[in-house]
Amino acid sequence: MPPAAKRPLATDATGRPVRPALTREYIVRAALAILDRDGPAGLSMRKLGAELGVNPMAFYHHLPNKGALFDGVIEAAYAELDVDIDGPDGGWRNILAAFARGLYDVLRRHPHVVPLVATRPAYSPAVLGVADRALGALGRSGFADRDLLVMVNALRSFTIGHVLAETGDPAGGPVPAAADAAVLLGDYPNLARAITGGHRPQEQFEQVLAALLDGFDRWPRRAGT
Repeated sequence: MPPAAKRPLATDATGRPVRPALTREYIVRAALAILDRDGPAGLSMRKLGAELGVNPMAFYHHLPNKGALFDGVIEAAYAELDVDIDGPDGGWRNILAAFARGLYDVLRRHPHVVPLVATRPAYSPAVLGVADRALGALGRSGFADRDLLVMVNALRSFTIGHVLAETGDPAGGPVPAAADAAVLLGDYPNLARAITGGHRPQEQFEQVLAALLDGFDRWPRRAGT
């Protein structure tokens, strides 16, 4: 893979290059762009420094290690979630559905972020603040706080797993082509009949999401709600 090209600098009125302020947000957004392009293996402090044209040591004031950089990238991805918690359609089912669909869309845009979101807890104030507001809004439904947390975690895990299966790079290299798989299924008529019509991941996502929400609706509420 060729080395990443340095990002061109903006210029002032005289045409002289002007380097953007090296803020945490600027560093994280650049890291997310590298991750989208090159995957986790292509993201390091050294490569990020080459991309931005600065000494990598300059990052450590904002992000002390690679783990902190990954945490920032996760925060940037979650910041793209657009869930109207306090809107007119803020019933518990709509909030949970919007969260799952929003997370699905974000992870589909940034598939290389999926392993990070799946394995690193998101403890930043930006992420925890949204989660806290969401649980407050969901609490009006009468579900116990613990049950609401289980619901959110279940939808999060389902969505991450679904996108990983849909977009993840297969371990061990390429898998057989679709045509080869079709030939193999000639020996498995039940499977062949079940997949007639092709693979429609977003439709399957919506089917399972609806089933989960229907199941949650049967969970007990607190008395008097």
